Amino acid sequence: MISKRAKRLVAPREKFLVLEVAPQGANALFLSVDDDRNLIFEKFVKNAELKKFLSSPLRRITQKSWEGKHFFKSRRRIIVSANSSVATTMAMPIDLVRDTREGDTTEDEITLLELENLIAQAMAKVFTQCRNEAATRLGVDDIHAILVGARAEKFKIDGRVVMNPVGFTGKKVSLVLELVFTRRDVFENFKPFFNSPDEFFFVESPQAWLLSATRTAGLPRSVVIDDGNGDEAQLFVFEKTDREYPALRREKLAWSFAQVFDLIAKSFGVTPIIAKDLYLRYRAGELSPSAAAHFRKTIKPAVDMLLAETVRAEARGPIYFDSEYPAPFDLPHAYKGAKFADLPVAEILSDLDLSLDGAVPLGTFRTLAPFLEAYFAKSASEINQKLRRRLHWLV
Repeated sequence: MISKRAKRLVAPREKFLVLEVAPQGANALFLSVDDDRNLIFEKFVKNAELKKFLSSPLRRITQKSWEGKHFFKSRRRIIVSANSSVATTMAMPIDLVRDTREGDTTEDEITLLELENLIAQAMAKVFTQCRNEAATRLGVDDIHAILVGARAEKFKIDGRVVMNPVGFTGKKVSLVLELVFTRRDVFENFKPFFNSPDEFFFVESPQAWLLSATRTAGLPRSVVIDDGNGDEAQLFVFEKTDREYPALRREKLAWSFAQVFDLIAKSFGVTPIIAKDLYLRYRAGELSPSAAAHFRKTIKPAVDMLLAETVRAEARGPIYFDSEYPAPFDLPHAYKGAKFADLPVAEILSDLDLSLDGAVPLGTFRTLAPFLEAYFAKSASEINQKLRRRLHWLV
């Protein structure tokens, strides 16, 4: 009898490359899934130069297409998760009233073509406003905010929830339209993928992060994200709106790990690099009790600022912490109604019938979450395939 481990070694694998894109570079996670639905982390590349990473001869060949067909099929499915500074997501409720001026009646069944045209007309009406808002969020001129994703979901017909409106009758189709914009420089790097005939999964990182986190529990959920490269962290709150559809609320926090490292550097008279190393040793429990107590006192002003900012920004539900550095306090941690919690990674994977040998490395979940959303994506419906083709012509 072949053991589970032996089966895993010989079983065919689905292979994936997850790229997390940020202004300072890209992180790349190579992983695969075997027949037993075990996740295998193959390699994690940190701070890769994106252009160089995408320009290898093999990758260039797999991107090329001729008359809608690839010369070669890539062995890995490409999934891109974009930092919120280079991509942004907008979800909005849309009501589509069917046109009966040409003799059609609401008793006629909705066709895929009719639904596609209705959504396309709605997109055209909101596009300029959404692009303006996206450009403001991304800090670029309107012309440099590029629409790269559109998805329709949460359908209703005359108030009745349906999985797919096609084939139903009714007067009004309601849905949530989700649009994803990115900066032109990011779009240019991935243009061959956006223009390819194959499905290409592109998502804003915190959107994927919180979608995965809510698979095991309801809304609301929050996450504090700090990449250690700026003066501000960001709080993302995934919560229901007045129309009962979930949306991502974004808040800037007047806090970052830079404050923690600066306090350590000044207190101990060391460089920022050494301050980071000392912090990691402190959080790993490698310091003596007296030294650890001194560290807690040293960084307390920065910890207090983080907690106060989280309360001010009205975090909701369990608050997760996402950074390359461990949180400056033990989890779980509560402060004036704000409750920081450990992310239940094992529970999330189990709920999706996946397993993973070992723990998820610190700071890796933001790269793993887009894989989870892509792997179980429901966006491959006929209508979303149609919307993607329309985007293909736009870009």
